Amino acid sequence: MSSNDSTDSTAKEQSFLFNVNKIFLVIHLLMLFMFSSLGVDLMAGVSLISICFYFLAFSLTKSEKLSIYVYSVAVEILLYMILAVVCLGIQCNFQLFLIDAMFFLFSMDYVVLRKKKKNHVAILLCCVYAIALIILYMLDGFYTPLYKLDSVVIKSISIAMISGVVFLIITCMMCLLHFMSSEEGAMEKQAQFDALTELPNRFYMMAKLKNLFEAEKQGEYFLAMIDIDDFKKINDSFGHNVGDDALKMLARTIVNKARGVELSYCRWGGEEFLLLGKCVDGEVPKNFLDELRVEINSKSFWTSKGSGRMTVTIGAGKYKVGQDYKEWINFVDKQLYVGKCTGKNKVVC
Repeated sequence: MSSNDSTDSTAKEQSFLFNVNKIFLVIHLLMLFMFSSLGVDLMAGVSLISICFYFLAFSLTKSEKLSIYVYSVAVEILLYMILAVVCLGIQCNFQLFLIDAMFFLFSMDYVVLRKKKKNHVAILLCCVYAIALIILYMLDGFYTPLYKLDSVVIKSISIAMISGVVFLIITCMMCLLHFMSSEEGAMEKQAQFDALTELPNRFYMMAKLKNLFEAEKQGEYFLAMIDIDDFKKINDSFGHNVGDDALKMLARTIVNKARGVELSYCRWGGEEFLLLGKCVDGEVPKNFLDELRVEINSKSFWTSKGSGRMTVTIGAGKYKVGQDYKEWINFVDKQLYVGKCTGKNKVVC
């Protein structure tokens, strides 16, 4: 993964946690209002502390230590909900938020902590949640809640807590699915682009050709394969870094030349590039390809011995009835071979 990709991924994680933190902050503000209205002073005070924690946690979501945020929130939820059960009893269903916390941990395990090969901390915390739930239910009836509430109020709180738990599970899953969709899109793009030249790769072009054949429009197009002449000599004489610079320079030239023209391109492999464009008056635009060849030759790349230049050979051909796209590619590859065998630095149609 390139540094840009890594930066984008971290930014997505930070944005995801920033939104999660806003949800937790709102929930605790609502809890503060509820406990204050009911006169449950202990939990109102705890809610104030938690609100301060979540305000401070916004700075954690912007740092590189995102795992600290995840584990801190996990511990806060555990302690908060246990205290709520102790204050008001298990009938109010605060303990159900520990199930939400498990969803939160496993979601974060995918979004933030997935870079680690093993994450025993998240699994351990989930086990602690499960044990805490079991203990709370086992102790029900053996202790008296610190605050006595009317049965109607208890039932209302219970319904509100169940609704909140369901809402958070749905929200968590929707956020996770959105993040996964975004990540899959980024991975798909990464899989179809060449890291060195930043051009599409052969998988992109194969998909492009397949779609063209499915639409039965291949008869309107031409293929052209570009190969750097004596590229091995560039690598052997000046090193692979210079060879990479030459490839990037060629790629930039293709991109610039393609502006304003219906032309798709990719790095086919090694020093080969493949173009797909519309025919002009039913024929391969040889003049355009020759201009591209000359333009590539006019560009310089730098070596330890000064600037260098390269030439390319281009094999091209329009679609012939009965060919599939693999046969079409093989045909332009043979055209390229003809150019290599007859002097190089030319366009063969």
